[in-house]
Order: sequence, then structure tokens, then C-alpha cells
Amino acid sequence: MHKPNLTTVIDAIASDIAQAFREEYRVDRHGRRYRAKHAALEKRGTKSISLWADMDDPNAPHTHFQKSFAQRRHQIVDDCVQLKTDVDVYNDKRNAAQPIQVPLDFTLDVAELQQVLRKVA
Repeated sequence: MHKPNLTTVIDAIASDIAQAFREEYRVDRHGRRYRAKHAALEKRGTKSISLWADMDDPNAPHTHFQKSFAQRRHQIVDDCVQLKTDVDVYNDKRNAAQPIQVPLDFTLDVAELQQVLRKVA
């Protein structure tokens, strides 16, 4: 029988907890569904750790959420950069008469989805 080392067990438990935190949603008084818990990555010496805070905790620091939201936005930007690169490479390889265009301005998309959500609530 294989016995996992303590670090492997701790990492697995931390991963399970993080997944549960990411999946916890609530509804506010206006009917908006929101993610309750948010992580912010912090450096501690040579290690990076994820610290979690609950949006409904009045003692959770504002700076935590500033950092968390900025980090999530950065992840979205990274995804957009990769998408743009993939589309550009595809278009170059295919030398297409009709290159695929992927707009990266999400202003109207977000407004439209918020409108739909308001109607549902």
C-alpha cells in the first residue's frame, strides 16, 4: 500500500476547501447572485499563499477585496491575451480571406447580461 506524505494530504485538503469556497454563492437583497468568498494571493517569504475572506464579514479588510478583484481581473486579461494570440496564429496559418475577429471589449456583453439578470430577479 502506498501512504501519501503529509504535504500531499495537506495540499489535497487545501484544494478541496478552495473549491468549496469558490462555489459558495449567495443572493443579495436586490436579487443579485454573488460569490461569497474571495481569495487574494500573498507572498510570505519565498512562498505564495491564498488568503480567503467572506464578503459578508464586516471585519474583512477592504484591501483584501481590492487585491482579490485586481488579481481576478489580471487573470481575465491574461486569458484575453492568450485568446488574441491563438486567433492571430490561426488567421496567419490559414491565410484566411475572412480572418476570425474576436472583439475584446466586453462592455456591451456585461451590460446585456446584467440586464437579463435584472429581469430574472
